[in-house]
Amino acid sequence: MLFRLIALLPSVALAGCGSLAPGLDGTVTGSIAPTPAPITASSEPAPKGVTPDDWIAARRALAEALAARDAAPSVPWENSATATRGTVTPLASKDDGNCRAFLMSFVRADNEDWLQGEACRTTARGWRIGQARMLERG
Repeated sequence: MLFRLIALLPSVALAGCGSLAPGLDGTVTGSIAPTPAPITASSEPAPKGVTPDDWIAARRALAEALAARDAAPSVPWENSATATRGTVTPLASKDDGNCRAFLMSFVRADNEDWLQGEACRTTARGWRIGQARMLERG
């Protein structure tokens, strides 16, 4: 009998560990990245040669890339529904930092396309894509 009680002791002791501090938030501070500035999508159709779903996925990466004030490394993106992936690379700033050029890749199977564009700040936290065109293959 004593042996059974000793065997159950660790289970009983650990049973309440998940609820030792009710009401406490288990979120680790500093672990959540800042939210990138949104890309305004009101009248932004996908550029010719880009599916709307791929454009949405790539624009999310663009928002993240534009969040950096200076030149930033490429930000990867992927759309598993269309098996398309790529990167977004922010380039030079223009107009005192209000507009930024970018280069975006679209990789599908053995095909790779490049889109060149420009995004301009609309508010303190928003960007609007003013120009975007697929580059011609040479």
